[in-house]
Amino acid sequence: MNNLKIAIIGAGKVGSAFALDFKNKNLDVLAVIDKDLNKAKRLASLVKAEIFSSKFSDIPEQTNIFLIAVQDRFINEVANELEKAFHNFKNKFAFHTSGTLNSDELEPLKKKGCEVFSLHPNFSFVKTITGKEKLIKFNECFFAIESKSRKATLFAKKLCKRLNYNFIQIKSDEKVLYHIFSVLISNYTVTNFYQIEKIFGRKVFKSYLNLLKSTIQNIETYGIKNSLTGPIVRFDLPVIKKHLEMLSKVDSNLKEIYRKFGQMTVEMTKSNFDEKKIDSIKKLFR
Repeated sequence: MNNLKIAIIGAGKVGSAFALDFKNKNLDVLAVIDKDLNKAKRLASLVKAEIFSSKFSDIPEQTNIFLIAVQDRFINEVANELEKAFHNFKNKFAFHTSGTLNSDELEPLKKKGCEVFSLHPNFSFVKTITGKEKLIKFNECFFAIESKSRKATLFAKKLCKRLNYNFIQIKSDEKVLYHIFSVLISNYTVTNFYQIEKIFGRKVFKSYLNLLKSTIQNIETYGIKNSLTGPIVRFDLPVIKKHLEMLSKVDSNLKEIYRKFGQMTVEMTKSNFDEKKIDSIKKLFR
């Protein structure tokens, strides 16, 4: 772990965050590759990488880690181009950062002897990280390791430990579902705030932001089931009816979402009520 020579492929949000963290933890970034030379040059300057380029052939031969941080649809294409640029992949590792795709996308490299894995940071990257902005706290982020290779998995774990990253290991066929819940938790929370702003304007923004923060705090402190509040857990049927009636007037899509999440919440609270009460709540959400 002390002789790592890294090439960053993709100088966007995620690639930049990784590269800066590598530099801060004294790992050697040799090259930054991006189709946008200005982005590559900028990031290379920040991490003191000697090489910035748009060509894979410019990556130094002594590179032993390839970090591929490009959009999902380009990962396999990058793997194919990288495979053509190098003749010897012995004792080299490559990983991509996709949340949905597994390490099979790097099959062209694997066939050449490269050990491959995916390492996805479960974090919300809004801005490209630069030296003038606050560095994303990777130690507060969890990284999902996925690989079909035992050697690659062990290496990924050692790399995470070297970088003081929190990590979990997931199976290759779990990645899509894992990322779906990331979208539900992160992206669609933003969508909820958009709906709130659309209806109420900015005047209630902080109210709902504080509600969200307190909910997260409760889950961390008391666990999932003990953190549930609201009309379902209180068996407050009149309130649920009023909600559904109002949503019928405001937005049928929101009503359908409310109804579906209501059904799932009833499933979660089954142990709180007898069969008769469960049935009466279920009827409201049909």
